[in-house]
Amino acid sequence: VFCAEGSLRDIPKGIPPNTTQLLFLQTALDALPSQAFAGSSTLRKLLFLDSPILFLGEAVFEGFPNLQELEISSSKLSELTSEAFLGLDKLSKLSIKFSPIEALPEGLFKNTPGLETLHLQGNRVRSLPPGLFCPLTRLQTLSLSQNCLAELPAGVFEPLRLLRVLKLSNNRLPGLPDGLFPPLAMLEELFLDGNALAELPAGLLSPLSHLKSLQLQHNAVARLAPPTFASLHSLAFLNLDDNRLAELPAGLFQGTPRLLELSVAQNRLQAVPEGLFGQLPDLLVLRLSHNHLRRLPAGLFQGLPALGRLYLDHNNLSSLPGEVFASLASLEFLDLAHNRLLSLPEGIFDSNEVLFNVALNGNPWSCDCHLAPLAAWLQYSDLPLNAQAVCSSPAHLRGRSLPGLQAQQLVCRGEPGSGRCRAEAHDLPGAAQCTYEDPSGAVHLECDQGECRQLSLCLPRAGDLPAPGQHFSRNWTLDSACGKRRVRVTVSIEEEERPQDAEAGPTGSAAPAIEDAA
Repeated sequence: VFCAEGSLRDIPKGIPPNTTQLLFLQTALDALPSQAFAGSSTLRKLLFLDSPILFLGEAVFEGFPNLQELEISSSKLSELTSEAFLGLDKLSKLSIKFSPIEALPEGLFKNTPGLETLHLQGNRVRSLPPGLFCPLTRLQTLSLSQNCLAELPAGVFEPLRLLRVLKLSNNRLPGLPDGLFPPLAMLEELFLDGNALAELPAGLLSPLSHLKSLQLQHNAVARLAPPTFASLHSLAFLNLDDNRLAELPAGLFQGTPRLLELSVAQNRLQAVPEGLFGQLPDLLVLRLSHNHLRRLPAGLFQGLPALGRLYLDHNNLSSLPGEVFASLASLEFLDLAHNRLLSLPEGIFDSNEVLFNVALNGNPWSCDCHLAPLAAWLQYSDLPLNAQAVCSSPAHLRGRSLPGLQAQQLVCRGEPGSGRCRAEAHDLPGAAQCTYEDPSGAVHLECDQGECRQLSLCLPRAGDLPAPGQHFSRNWTLDSACGKRRVRVTVSIEEEERPQDAEAGPTGSAAPAIEDAA
């Protein structure tokens, strides 16, 4: 039976006697007085969702001897009496959520010894009586999230020997008392996120040998001792995001060999010790995003044969060792976005044969000869994020997509005598107002209002130049928002004088002629 009339203020008459589920949604019910229901031995599930219930009469549910699930959510209940659930000894799931309840009486659950699931999240509970959960020896799931708890009595969970899931998220806990977890030896999921935890004593979590998921994000933890997780041999998911960790000690994860996902994003890490992840053969996902990492040890990711997703975005990395990803044979996704990378070592991804997605955006890529190997790798791969590698320098390539450039555009300004690329530059009295370039990037011309004063020219490789004593000449038409310029450059090839112990090579001097193009 489904009741969803906004004007409904009383329990309707005539509910079929064989009803098994009874739901009230967004009604005007503001009270459930004693004997409000006619008894029904068939009712198994009773829900009151988003109704303005102010109070529960004593033993109001006593007429449902076989009720298994009861939920009252988004009500206006501010208190509960110890006799509120009288007659519900077969109840297995109870949810009293998102209501202004500030206190729970110690005998509240004395009439519900069969509870296996208890949801109390989203209320305003400030404290827990030490013996609150004494009757609940069968409880397996307990949620106290989104309350106002500032402390927990040391033995409050003592009766909950079968508990599998404990949720304490989004409270005000600054710390946890010693002896809180020894009774919870069967616990598999622990949610402590969204509190004010400043530290985790070394032996606090030791009794939780069956723990598989630990959520510690959004706290104030500044330091972790090496043995903090030493006994968590079954742990598969660990989240340490958004804390105040400036370092991770060596050996921190030696006791967690079954980790599948590890996240330490949004902390203050400046460095990570080599070998930190060496004992995690099953790790699939590693997040180190939004830290202050400046460098990575070459062997940091050794011992991670199963790692498929690695997040290093939003750090301060300006360079990477050439072999840093060499051991990650299973790597499929890599996020290097928003760092300070100018280039990447040649062959850095040669060992990552299944890598299909790389995020490179937000880096100040210097599109010269040092980036040519990365450009070639991107052009011959099928990565969907190729175009996010955008040049920041040199000026004539700024804003261009790296994979869209040709190999001859990715050149370095040569040292004198290199015979590869020479540039003659003159200081401009003011900022250039017009810049002209050819599509290949071989010629770049800057002009102010008066005249064109700066010309950058990339010559062919030394082997492609004429012999000394001859000339190299070529015409270009350069485009610009200011119009077009036709440039003719003639280069004389000469033998450069060098010390006797140095090799001689061709050099040249350019004599450009510049004119407007129609």
